[in-house]
Amino acid sequence: MHEILRMAHLIAIAMATGMAMSHYVMLRASAGNDGEGGRALALARRTLGDFTTMIIVFVWITGLTLLWSQFGQSDREVAAWFYAKLLFVGILTAAHIMQRVTAARVPAGQREGRQKIEGWVSIVWLSALIAICLAVVSFSS
Repeated sequence: MHEILRMAHLIAIAMATGMAMSHYVMLRASAGNDGEGGRALALARRTLGDFTTMIIVFVWITGLTLLWSQFGQSDREVAAWFYAKLLFVGILTAAHIMQRVTAARVPAGQREGRQKIEGWVSIVWLSALIAICLAVVSFSS
């Protein structure tokens, strides 16, 4: 059961990484795209953001359950790599929240607002990438 939980956790982090990259690509594709195409891309970004929120919740649930199942049931100590991973998942979560808040406040088509959103999405992507690497290292033993 522990291995299945670890696979689910790693898949969830990988999905968050892929969704962040997809979100970034959609942001770049929507640059200067007004009209119906721009509205369709905005709807797709919102939908992708909703799915990403669900995946991040799943990352937290599987990660904490994995931590409890591996370390809560024994006298083993938590590796320092896990604390680093936890930091990057926290950064991922905070950047995702800021990206969603910024996207909700920015009027459609505003270039400066899209640049801010791109910055937050880049932080989400990078922190998810680092978190998945640290997850592999921290749960390998």
